[in-house]
Amino acid sequence: MDSSRVDIYSFANEKEIARSFSKRFQWEMALIGLGQAAVFLSLWPLVILNVIPLWIGAITATFCALFAYLPSHEAQHGNYSRGKANRRWIDSLVSHVTLITLMFPHHIMRATHMKHHAYTNDPHKDVDYDTASSSSLLEVFLRSNESTAKYDKYLEVFKDDSNFVKSFEKGALVGLAYRGTLMTLVIFFPLEALFLWWLPSKVGVMYLSTFFSWYPHYQMETGRYKDTRFWHHLLPRYINHSMQLHFVHHLHPGIGHFDEPKAIEALKPFLIERGVPGADQIPDRVSYNPLIKL
Repeated sequence: MDSSRVDIYSFANEKEIARSFSKRFQWEMALIGLGQAAVFLSLWPLVILNVIPLWIGAITATFCALFAYLPSHEAQHGNYSRGKANRRWIDSLVSHVTLITLMFPHHIMRATHMKHHAYTNDPHKDVDYDTASSSSLLEVFLRSNESTAKYDKYLEVFKDDSNFVKSFEKGALVGLAYRGTLMTLVIFFPLEALFLWWLPSKVGVMYLSTFFSWYPHYQMETGRYKDTRFWHHLLPRYINHSMQLHFVHHLHPGIGHFDEPKAIEALKPFLIERGVPGADQIPDRVSYNPLIKL
């Protein structure tokens, strides 16, 4: 490799390009997050008062659950506040509210997700490793619905990280509040609690485990340019939140979700040069249909 080639594909150049796509306020994600939560919460009085039947409420709640995590994911990386202290409340607000549908505590999700980025595919420290290492979709489904012990064990793994422990303990209190709320609803509205919250949240978790944890990291190695891959799918990318593009998020988390396609187009030569798995299959223009594998 000659010196000019090294200079063209330097990490500094790669980072500069990525930074140009890491400035915009992610209003789409904020709207989706707060919007789905508003719809989810409105289903309760609508169903209880017989304005809409329970089955319509259940289907709607399930769709809400499918859209509930990604807005929080943006918040966990500070992609609403963009480093501005006076806007961090937006990250917190969006994440806390949108996760209600999944009964996920924001502080635990953020703490464990940061460790996932730091130790991607590490069998001992990556919170998503059990799912990512699954050998089949059935195994993914089974592992995705394990108890919260999946997260609790990482409290022991990172017990020397005081910030992790504090965040986890805060999240544990929110988790208890969710459980208490659900149990109370089971007493007074058992069918609604089952079909509007518990089952949709389980479907949402399976969806996330499949497209966020398994597909992007399946059979991948450790290392910055080796732990996440580009992949094709039988469905349009909007069906799975464009997780075919998730690899660029691991490289540059500041790039907002809706800016990833253009960022990948600009970074494609760097990704190929770095040997990112599947990078040579990335279309020159990332639009709706080129990510479908026929």
